[in-house]
Amino acid sequence: MDPKLISQGRAAARAGKVKAMMAADVQFHAGIYAASGNPLIAPSAQLHWQHIRRAMGAVLQVSTMRESIWDEHAAMAEAIGRGDENAAEALTRQHGEDASRNLAGLLTSALMRQPQGERS
Repeated sequence: MDPKLISQGRAAARAGKVKAMMAADVQFHAGIYAASGNPLIAPSAQLHWQHIRRAMGAVLQVSTMRESIWDEHAAMAEAIGRGDENAAEALTRQHGEDASRNLAGLLTSALMRQPQGERS
């Protein structure tokens, strides 16, 4: 995994550049797919990235966790780099769960701001 990618992601996060942060994130995940050695992961994941990018963009525009996401990415990259499969798996799982929780919280918050009659 290219350490410059983590630096680019961190810089984009600090500057609030959501598009640049998302581009770095997509590259980061592509690096993980390549590191896995499993040729089926990238094509399988690619099917979902259109939806993931849309959700990610919504979260990153308002999230206070922009930089901590790159801390998570750095930790995953370090675990992969040292060949620690257990740590990489645990960190990746936690990253996905955190992202899901953040998105659910954002959606719930948006829903609660809508007037009662507009909720469906």
